[in-house]
Amino acid sequence: MTRAAAVFTLLLVAAACGRARPDADARPTAPPLPPLQLRPFLPALERLAATLPPPDAAAQRELRELGDVALRLLEADPRTQMRADRALLEHGDAWWVLEPALLHDDVAVRTRAAWLCGQSAQPALQAALVLRLKYELDPNGVLWVADALQRLGNDVGLGWLDAAMGRDDTAQQAGTMAIDICRERGLPLSEPPTYDELRAHMRALYDAWRRTGTSSRAGVPPAPQALLDARFAAHLKTTQGTQLRPVDDARFVTTRCGRLPLPLLVRTLSAEEPYLRTMALQVLADIGAPAREAAPAVLPLLADPLTGSYAVRTLGEIGATDAVPHLRPRLADPDTEQRAAAAQALGLLQDRPSAADLTTHLLDPQEAIDVRVGAAFGLLCLGENAAAEAFLAERQRLHDYHEPTLQRLRERLAQIRR
Repeated sequence: MTRAAAVFTLLLVAAACGRARPDADARPTAPPLPPLQLRPFLPALERLAATLPPPDAAAQRELRELGDVALRLLEADPRTQMRADRALLEHGDAWWVLEPALLHDDVAVRTRAAWLCGQSAQPALQAALVLRLKYELDPNGVLWVADALQRLGNDVGLGWLDAAMGRDDTAQQAGTMAIDICRERGLPLSEPPTYDELRAHMRALYDAWRRTGTSSRAGVPPAPQALLDARFAAHLKTTQGTQLRPVDDARFVTTRCGRLPLPLLVRTLSAEEPYLRTMALQVLADIGAPAREAAPAVLPLLADPLTGSYAVRTLGEIGATDAVPHLRPRLADPDTEQRAAAAQALGLLQDRPSAADLTTHLLDPQEAIDVRVGAAFGLLCLGENAAAEAFLAERQRLHDYHEPTLQRLRERLAQIRR
């Protein structure tokens, strides 16, 4: 028997002798919830997505001509090239040329399009760039997409720059970009800077982005909310279908645009369509702390039998400490998913008064394993805990629990401790 298993076994015996399962009849009462008011929302998303009509015919001709030169699809002298670049970047409908160009078969065209997006000072292009970050296979192409994103106020690509400095074929270009980013943001650098130093700065900036949802880059213009909503709506409305790729794309984009999707996501929480409010809850949970302002809109969904457990998890991930009185009673809920989600959420919210109940669930051999894993995670969020550590270690040793979930929980604990 391993040391971890021995520790857990001793604690289990002690628990069996001295603890009883919570009595469902003695369940604590939660405060009243705000009323749950749902309404059809898919038509609203479809209307929003349709508010990005193409330019008129004359503007399309002009944009096509400028794009052919700026994207270097046509040869031109340097002076003409410069004029086309400037005219395209100043055009309010430049997106009509640049977004499709990010999908071009030629990596040189995609790279040029990413550079132009970064120079455009149009933050609404973030959504298309983030999606390109998912699908771009060319290592250097990824760098230009990441750089364009940070210029538009989205630091999600800095993680890609960090990784690129660890590759022989991209280290030099990524390092050059990282130096420019550090100097622009006033970060201290050695002379000459080392890759380790630059990578540490990229990680720190990326971590700050994840915590706040806003970039530290100065001078980024605000993105018009109407343009943002139209793009996010075009993604969210695809979740009505059965194809997995559009749904995955929608989640990938909306979780990597910081605070920008929050206004539309909050509205989506009251969607009558369960798949829409489920998606909104999942995205808010993935966004984490920057989405804390959404907590009042999430609370009513605790009463929703279809999405209640998602709402519990979301409140924990976004740091909604005011929701703790609503979450504690769910540790005794008859529904396994509610108990498991509440255990994790209370740990994330650092609710130390729940530690005793979490320990009871962890050490109860009659409790569902999902709840016990959730309780172990919750206790470890609160600090070192031998029983919780032993229980998770035993799951990994025996391979009797979903390993990707265990890995995700371990990574989340590492983030908390960092």
